[in-house]
Amino acid sequence: MVASDRANPESKSSDLKPESMPTPTEQLSMQINLPATRLDLYSNGQFQKSYSVAIGMPKYPTPIRDYNISYIIWNPWWLPPDSEWAQNAEKTPPGPGNPLGPVKMLMEDGIRIHGTNAPRSVGHAASHACLRMKPDDVRELAWRVQQAYSDKRDPDLFEKYKKNSRSTFWVELFQQVPVKVEYLQVEARPDKVLIHPDRYNRGGFQEELETALVSHPEISVNKELVTKLKKLRSKESVEVSYPELSEWARGTAPSATDGEAGKKSAGAL
Repeated sequence: MVASDRANPESKSSDLKPESMPTPTEQLSMQINLPATRLDLYSNGQFQKSYSVAIGMPKYPTPIRDYNISYIIWNPWWLPPDSEWAQNAEKTPPGPGNPLGPVKMLMEDGIRIHGTNAPRSVGHAASHACLRMKPDDVRELAWRVQQAYSDKRDPDLFEKYKKNSRSTFWVELFQQVPVKVEYLQVEARPDKVLIHPDRYNRGGFQEELETALVSHPEISVNKELVTKLKKLRSKESVEVSYPELSEWARGTAPSATDGEAGKKSAGAL
């Protein structure tokens, strides 16, 4: 690494910077639902795959807004942010101990989608506002973005990043990839409803439930139903069928406790 790179470990003076602006192979977009700790990938408007993510902890919540991915950095350095929680931290080079894992994708306001050296945190509100993914998942996602939005599509590059895990490689995208971060505690599906914990204590659960069930007038969103669903989703996401919701709203279903009613949601569409 040259001297200028030591001063700025993430210098963009990489041989991987695009030299042309090719046509995207596909139009990608992402949607992140914070209560669900889930990232959904779309290609040309069609759902492709869901990934589990770690979101910001309540003290450092992930902002709810629209973002754009502009850069991919393979084997990144971790540079302590100007924040009280990182006051005594030191920059960390690429490698097994790096908290950003094998790759990060840069967005606005210092928010990143990146890997982690603490994969058990994925699926929880555990980060300092960024979105963490398991190493293999974030590699897969970043490589798909790179293939679509840069001319660095040679499969040998993917192996190069893995073999040279202590060297940092920048890839500048020739078109931004849109990322929508939202906060939905209730998601309606054709055959079920996904109910997620209120991880940031924003409230409004009953209103969301009423909106999600507007096409099911047979289900009365009453106090009993709301109380039961809040109990079920207190620790993790659950999925509930419309017949179950109807029975609970009428008070005709057998009494249920956590783990006996509803099913843990895998976060899939």
